[in-house]
Amino acid sequence: MAFYKSGYEISGLLKDIFTSDWFYEQKNIGTRVKSPVDLLVGIRRAMPMQIENEETQLYLQKILGQILFYPPNVAGWPGGFNWIDSSSLMFRLRIPQLIAFKEAFNIRAKNDDDQEMGRMQAANKTGGRIIQTTIRWEPAMKELEKVPRENLLASITAIMWQTDGSKMNKVMLEKFTDASSRERYVQTAIIQLMCTPEYQMC
Repeated sequence: MAFYKSGYEISGLLKDIFTSDWFYEQKNIGTRVKSPVDLLVGIRRAMPMQIENEETQLYLQKILGQILFYPPNVAGWPGGFNWIDSSSLMFRLRIPQLIAFKEAFNIRAKNDDDQEMGRMQAANKTGGRIIQTTIRWEPAMKELEKVPRENLLASITAIMWQTDGSKMNKVMLEKFTDASSRERYVQTAIIQLMCTPEYQMC
């Protein structure tokens, strides 16, 4: 009704949606699978980075099945659970580690040299692709600087999953985080939380 009264003003509609209480209710969070672009953008926001070989972003999109501005048809991408199957889910879970630790990966996307321009062959000769990044952890450290050490994991979980973290397996996450320093703990906790099935949802 408000949309109609505004004369179909889109900006007002979006403001009403994004400032409404129901938009942020727990029952409405984590109910849909992130598209590949949603996933990659979220990872880049959580780990602000400079990517030296930017073409790897296109390759990741190809592997995951969503290349920006190249929808499969006029209807666009099907979305939802169509984004994941047994193989794509496992790769999606590995992406944060591939980026953070500069690990090589050999998963092949469908060859399309009009977009690849010969880079696929070059990657195969070197034994795989590596996403060359420089990650800026300062924003994360600043946001969490006043959080007590014992509350860090819960706070990071709330940010990464956008939930209260009640389903978090704290023992398992702590096992794979580096507690040698506060900085390393924050970094590795962020990475590990992005490698969970829960992070695939939004």
